[in-house]
Formats: sequence, C-alpha cells, structure tokens
Amino acid sequence: MEKQQKEMIINGFLFENAKEAYQAKREAEGVKFVRQKIDREDPEAVLKIYNKMVLENLFETSVGHTYLKELQEYLTTIYVDKEQILPIRVRHPLVEESVRERVRGKAKAKPRKPKEINKDYKQKYHMAAFFCGILAVCVVAMFLISGTSDHVTILNYETKLIDKYALWEQELSEREKAVAIKEEALRGGED
Repeated sequence: MEKQQKEMIINGFLFENAKEAYQAKREAEGVKFVRQKIDREDPEAVLKIYNKMVLENLFETSVGHTYLKELQEYLTTIYVDKEQILPIRVRHPLVEESVRERVRGKAKAKPRKPKEINKDYKQKYHMAAFFCGILAVCVVAMFLISGTSDHVTILNYETKLIDKYALWEQELSEREKAVAIKEEALRGGED
C-alpha cells in the first residue's frame, strides 16, 4: 500500500487517481524539459513560452499549474508590461468527467412514460387524418364542379376552343355557300 501511495506522489502532490497521477508525471517531465530549454535571461522568450503554454492548456494538474505560477511570478517581478502576461486557466478534467458520467447515469435511470406520449401522438394522428380526409373530399368536389360546368377552365379550354373554331368554320362555309348560290342566281338572271 505504501509503495502504491509513493507512486501516486508526484513533486510533493498526492494524487488519489492513477490516471491523474500518470498525467501529473507526464507534466513533471514536460516541466523538466522546459526548465532545461528556457533562457531566463530573455524575458521576451519566457513570456512567449509562458503565454503559449497557457493558451494551449498544456497543463491540467497541480504540478503543471505550480510551474506556470512560478513563471507568472517571475514575469511579474521583471517584466514591464504586465497586461501581456495571461492568467492561468484552471480546469479539472477528472471532475468534469465524473460529473458527465453521473449525468449519463441519471439519464439512463429515468423511466419514460411511452403510453402517455403515444396517446398524444395517436390523438394528433387522428386529427391530421381527419383534416386530410376533408381536404381530399374538397379537391374531388372541385374537380367534379370544374368538369361539369360550362365555363372554360384550364381542364377543358382546348376542347372548348376547338369547338368554337369548328362552329365558326361551319358558319363561314354555310355563308360562303349562300353567297355562291346568290351569285349564281344573279349571273343566271343576267344571261
């Protein structure tokens, strides 16, 4: 037990969760790497590296946040423009994950009432079917009325137009015949 507890102590922080301890160990290695590479004599470079680490949320555990706080304090003591030093964003991913799991568990545990929901949909279905039936009857009635009426509609305009021209042509031929007969009678009287 003592050995397991030692493994979960990283840089003086005791982690209750193996996943978080692993993340802290990785962050401790990252801090060690950055400490070796950073040039503390160049405040501009330190500020750029610090702001980049803060913007990318590079650290999530207390180990990383402690290092960021150390850099922040260093920058505030030597750096002139304090407005360029970004505040440290603190997130708790394991807490957020456990809350998400609890919410998922509660959502799964809630029983649904399908009978009440189905009744509501059943009633809506019957109302919609009733109104669809009424609309269908209205459409059929409209077609019957337009089909049996004598007025020209979009359904029978071609037939009515052809009949009208045929009637004119017939009347014109009858008149031409009558005129031809009268002309013959007049010519016959002149001879």
